[in-house]
Amino acid sequence: MRRPTHSDAMASLAQGRRHWLGQAGRAALAIGVAGAQLACASSELVPERDYALIDPAQATQAPGRIEVLEFYWFGCPHCADMHPRLSVWAQRLPADVAFSTRPAVFRESWVAAARLHHTLAALGELERRAEAVFEAVQLDEADFSREAVLARWVQSQGLDHERFFLVYHSDAARAQAAAAMQRTKDYQLRGVPAFVVDGRYLTSNGFTGSATETLAVVDRLVEKVRAERAGRR
Repeated sequence: MRRPTHSDAMASLAQGRRHWLGQAGRAALAIGVAGAQLACASSELVPERDYALIDPAQATQAPGRIEVLEFYWFGCPHCADMHPRLSVWAQRLPADVAFSTRPAVFRESWVAAARLHHTLAALGELERRAEAVFEAVQLDEADFSREAVLARWVQSQGLDHERFFLVYHSDAARAQAAAAMQRTKDYQLRGVPAFVVDGRYLTSNGFTGSATETLAVVDRLVEKVRAERAGRR
């Protein structure tokens, strides 16, 4: 019998990730999130068990709404696993919740990924291309800190090479990557993927144990903020 190769493993992983983007994966996620919500609905959220308090709290950018931020890194396999689940979760958010993603930068080697995030965002391509970036990095082991590798990926995606690198090398992209590094410190991130609700509450798989349970805790933190605001009226 032929022994499985690295290519076999990568192909299996790719097939599994594509499954999450299909209808079966969406249905499984909906059931999983609902189950996690029911499992923890009877107990109170506990600081340092389910989430951490950010002190000092950070200013939000969504007046009148509850801000939810996801912090991630394209090189993180747990972020790659979270991404398709998150895409489904975000579709059912209520109107009073403002959700967006932010790159985390814990060290200099993460800067290229932050610049890639901001470049795609500036070009209006982030939502459409994020999955392709994860697949290239996680499945094909692409090193996008090497510009030649990034250039080949840009070409494979049919993006305008000149326009892409004009933004990628811009002072704005460099400044945004530097700001991402500072934000990683300000939000007191402990790892990725991580979620911050209302600039005050931080949770992650490190607290909850799984991606599905993390999203369920984020939902409950949103409810917590909503109740706190209602109580101040």
